[in-house]
Amino acid sequence: MEKEQLIRKWLDNELTESELQAFKNLEEYDQYTRISDTIKHLEIPTYHVDEQLEALHARINTKKSKVISLKPFLRIAAILVLFIGVYYAVSLRSTSTNHYTQIAQKETITLPDNSTVMLNAMSSISYDEDTWEAQRNVSLEGEAYFKVAKGTTFNVQTRNGTVTVLGTQFNIKNRDEYFDVVCYEGSVKVTTAAQEVILKAGDRFRESVLITGTASTSTPKSPSWTHNESSFEKTPLKEVIAELERQYQVHVDVDEVFAQELYTGTFTHDNIDIALKSISLPFNLTYTKEENKVTLARD
Repeated sequence: MEKEQLIRKWLDNELTESELQAFKNLEEYDQYTRISDTIKHLEIPTYHVDEQLEALHARINTKKSKVISLKPFLRIAAILVLFIGVYYAVSLRSTSTNHYTQIAQKETITLPDNSTVMLNAMSSISYDEDTWEAQRNVSLEGEAYFKVAKGTTFNVQTRNGTVTVLGTQFNIKNRDEYFDVVCYEGSVKVTTAAQEVILKAGDRFRESVLITGTASTSTPKSPSWTHNESSFEKTPLKEVIAELERQYQVHVDVDEVFAQELYTGTFTHDNIDIALKSISLPFNLTYTKEENKVTLARD
């Protein structure tokens, strides 16, 4: 769905759950919500129609005034004009190119230098095509696999850290407090608030509440999710479940005791029952499904 359609449906309060998540992935989401919140707190005077009408008739009958005051209406109109003006100013000021995916959707994008980016489900990137040669920055929310054109360099900026690249292939997973970078070819520099590391082919960097540091890993030629599978190595179960929710339109409930357990394994994107068995069996859990809700529990 185009960004303009999302904005219109948001203004009309008609977004579905998946569309709302896509709207939240927009780079301008914070600006739109700030405008909306500001308008909500504006106080528009209350008018009593009957009293105002009687007063108007009285003025006409006594010929004390022949002019109807337009100030109240102009005040309301000014507020509306202000909202519309700020809204379009924000929209027009941004020249960035935005791409985002919804639940169970993947998309491949070509950057101005012919590098390619494959977005996983519920992810988004943005960049400024007009200023690309002067300032090569890509903003990422979610997960993406980058194939960088030879001799090209740019920065991938996330909330959890920045990845600087030069002619390489790598995967970034940036989900809430979970930050995971795997280098498949060449090298990348990962910079976070805590440290700076250089990853070579086969190296992995992870930073989360439970896991932090670098390690060498036996990696395939590309991330498993690009082939409709999600693979994990000693990853908190809650992160695994969150990925399952992105690939299937479901909500999963699990006891917090199990949510912190570390999971190593793979689940498919093509069959939810097989996927749930792949996740639940290693922890001796069972699952129940009711419409779009899944519950994991131990008997």
